[in-house]
Amino acid sequence: MQQLQQDNPVTPSVWQIFYNFALVGLCGFGGVLPWARRMMVDRRRWVSEQQFNELLSTGQFFPGPNIANVGIIYSRKLHGLRGASAAVIGLYLFPSIITVLAGFAYARWWDHDAVQQVFGAITPIATGLMLGVTLRMLRALPRTVAQYSAFALTFILMALLMLPLWAVLLICIPCSVALNSIRSPSAQR
Repeated sequence: MQQLQQDNPVTPSVWQIFYNFALVGLCGFGGVLPWARRMMVDRRRWVSEQQFNELLSTGQFFPGPNIANVGIIYSRKLHGLRGASAAVIGLYLFPSIITVLAGFAYARWWDHDAVQQVFGAITPIATGLMLGVTLRMLRALPRTVAQYSAFALTFILMALLMLPLWAVLLICIPCSVALNSIRSPSAQR
């Protein structure tokens, strides 16, 4: 991964990490990935698009929520355990409170048609948010045949063939490494 400190002069404090991840957690209805990406890349400029993609890719290989992993990896590099803890606590503080309260509301009012219609209407919005982030991440990929081939293979295995994640990783990682190690004749000169 590229040097975070060297490429980005903006180094957030532990408090800024906590505060911004708390806002991401609070605003992240439908998924926090779009909000976290917008905060880290567009608004705060803590990382570049490519660095965010690298953090997210790394975070996907560890168990747990991807954005929590991104927050841990990024914040740990800057401020050690305090930074990683600030990111995770910030990210989960408000959603945990809201989810507990929603659980009570769910048990009480789920039978009402209006409540079910609202939750049904949220699904396409959450899907659109995820697709939007995916397209922005795709735009930041290096424009090589190897990168786009690895993306296409992953998409086919996940979306069309619906293989489990572990199988997709077992297939895609060696294929991606092989594709990226093959260089065109003009690149070898």
